[in-house]
Amino acid sequence: MSGFEIDTAVIRRMENMSDMVNRIGLDPVATGRRGGGAVLGSAIRVCEACPAGDVCHDWLGRAAKTLYKAPPFCPNADRFAQLLAEEAAQ
Repeated sequence: MSGFEIDTAVIRRMENMSDMVNRIGLDPVATGRRGGGAVLGSAIRVCEACPAGDVCHDWLGRAAKTLYKAPPFCPNADRFAQLLAEEAAQ
Protein backbone atom coordinates (compact mmCIF):
# COMPACT_ATOMS: atom_id res chain seq x y z
CA MET A 1 0.00 0.00 0.00
CA SER A 2 1.32 3.43 -0.85
CA GLY A 3 1.44 6.36 1.52
CA PHE A 4 -1.68 7.96 0.06
CA GLU A 5 -5.21 7.06 -0.95
CA ILE A 6 -6.71 7.99 -4.30
CA ASP A 7 -10.00 9.82 -3.94
CA THR A 8 -12.01 8.33 -6.80
CA ALA A 9 -14.80 10.89 -6.31
CA VAL A 10 -12.35 13.74 -6.97
CA ILE A 11 -11.03 11.92 -10.03
CA ARG A 12 -14.57 11.54 -11.36
CA ARG A 13 -15.31 15.23 -10.75
CA MET A 14 -12.12 16.20 -12.62
CA GLU A 15 -13.17 13.93 -15.49
CA ASN A 16 -16.57 15.64 -15.44
CA MET A 17 -14.90 19.04 -15.59
CA SER A 18 -12.66 18.00 -18.44
CA ASP A 19 -15.66 16.68 -20.35
CA MET A 20 -17.66 19.86 -19.65
CA VAL A 21 -14.82 22.15 -20.71
CA ASN A 22 -14.40 20.18 -23.94
CA ARG A 23 -18.11 20.21 -24.71
CA ILE A 24 -18.49 23.96 -24.23
CA GLY A 25 -15.41 24.51 -26.38
CA LEU A 26 -13.20 26.14 -23.79
CA ASP A 27 -9.46 25.79 -24.40
CA PRO A 28 -7.75 25.70 -20.98
CA VAL A 29 -4.28 26.38 -22.42
CA ALA A 30 -5.47 29.42 -24.38
CA THR A 31 -7.45 30.56 -21.35
CA GLY A 32 -4.30 30.53 -19.25
CA ARG A 33 -2.37 32.46 -21.89
CA ARG A 34 -5.08 35.12 -21.99
CA GLY A 35 -4.88 35.65 -18.26
CA GLY A 36 -7.89 33.53 -17.27
CA GLY A 37 -5.78 31.13 -15.26
CA ALA A 38 -7.03 32.44 -11.92
CA VAL A 39 -10.66 31.93 -12.90
CA LEU A 40 -9.89 28.49 -14.31
CA GLY A 41 -7.95 27.59 -11.14
CA SER A 42 -10.93 28.70 -9.07
CA ALA A 43 -13.20 26.51 -11.22
CA ILE A 44 -10.94 23.51 -10.64
CA ARG A 45 -11.04 24.01 -6.86
CA VAL A 46 -14.83 24.39 -6.91
CA CYS A 47 -15.20 21.25 -9.02
CA GLU A 48 -12.92 19.24 -6.73
CA ALA A 49 -15.31 19.91 -3.84
CA CYS A 50 -18.57 19.90 -5.81
CA PRO A 51 -21.39 17.99 -4.12
CA ALA A 52 -23.08 17.41 -7.52
CA GLY A 53 -20.42 15.09 -8.96
CA ASP A 54 -22.80 12.18 -9.55
CA VAL A 55 -25.54 14.45 -10.90
CA CYS A 56 -23.01 16.03 -13.26
CA HIS A 57 -21.73 12.65 -14.44
CA ASP A 58 -25.26 11.41 -15.13
CA TRP A 59 -26.19 14.68 -16.88
CA LEU A 60 -23.09 14.52 -19.09
CA GLY A 61 -24.07 10.96 -20.04
CA ARG A 62 -27.33 12.30 -21.49
CA ALA A 63 -26.23 15.73 -22.73
CA ALA A 64 -25.31 16.74 -26.25
CA LYS A 65 -21.67 16.36 -27.26
CA THR A 66 -21.48 20.10 -27.97
CA LEU A 67 -22.87 22.61 -25.48
CA TYR A 68 -23.05 26.38 -25.45
CA LYS A 69 -23.05 26.64 -21.64
CA ALA A 70 -22.81 24.61 -18.46
CA PRO A 71 -26.06 23.44 -16.86
CA PRO A 72 -27.71 25.59 -14.18
CA PHE A 73 -26.84 23.16 -11.37
CA CYS A 74 -23.11 23.57 -12.09
CA PRO A 75 -21.43 25.83 -9.51
CA ASN A 76 -18.95 26.80 -12.25
CA ALA A 77 -21.57 27.85 -14.81
CA ASP A 78 -20.83 31.55 -14.27
CA ARG A 79 -17.06 31.00 -14.35
CA PHE A 80 -17.29 29.05 -17.59
CA ALA A 81 -19.57 31.71 -19.09
CA GLN A 82 -17.05 34.40 -18.10
CA LEU A 83 -14.17 32.49 -19.69
CA LEU A 84 -16.16 31.84 -22.87
CA ALA A 85 -17.10 35.54 -23.11
CA GLU A 86 -13.45 36.53 -22.69
CA GLU A 87 -12.47 34.01 -25.36
CA ALA A 88 -15.10 35.36 -27.76
CA ALA A 89 -13.91 38.92 -27.19
CA GLN A 90 -10.39 38.01 -28.36
